[in-house]
Amino acid sequence: MYKLEGKMKEIIDFLEANVNGKTLYTKELVYQLEDGVLEGAYADQISFSNLKYSQSGFQFDMFIVSNEKIWLVGKDGQREALRKDFSGVSLFRFELAKRKSTNDLSGAFRFLSASGKDVAAEAIVSGIYDVCLQDGVLKLSEDQALYRDQPIQDGRFKPVAFQAEHHFFVKDKKLHYEYYGRSFDVDAKTMQRRDSSDTFPPFLSVEQ
Repeated sequence: MYKLEGKMKEIIDFLEANVNGKTLYTKELVYQLEDGVLEGAYADQISFSNLKYSQSGFQFDMFIVSNEKIWLVGKDGQREALRKDFSGVSLFRFELAKRKSTNDLSGAFRFLSASGKDVAAEAIVSGIYDVCLQDGVLKLSEDQALYRDQPIQDGRFKPVAFQAEHHFFVKDKKLHYEYYGRSFDVDAKTMQRRDSSDTFPPFLSVEQ
């Protein structure tokens, strides 16, 4: 057994007790893209598993069965043609390590595999930082590297990047997972980001 201490021990103990082996569900939520020209609907089932750790770091997997579709919206505000179906099964991994220079935890959140033809997160990796357990809430900040594709009008795509906050906490003896995402449009030549008009509501998943 590894001898764990301090902040990392607290976080691993929290993950072992409350997160690893749990399955959560996200009720359908609706979001707007391209100033309302496109409308998306998203729901999923999330499972956390495979927690492994050493004296210097830890990792765990996030398995998502998602139902996500994006429609073109007519002038009357009603959905018309289906623009893209991102529904499928995806596997991601959180990997974090303790940095001796700062005594903080940082690492990566990366795509591992998925089913389906259109996988928006394929070959995507994000940095994870500002990891802390505060008042019973495990918090992680995410900053995506480079860019990924997002559907726009006329069958085209644009490059975007996301920043997000991940929160894990227990309420009424059930694990809750919150995801607060912010989208940026990316200049693919310079990698400069600018605020996007696309907005996403908070994602809330709850253990059943």
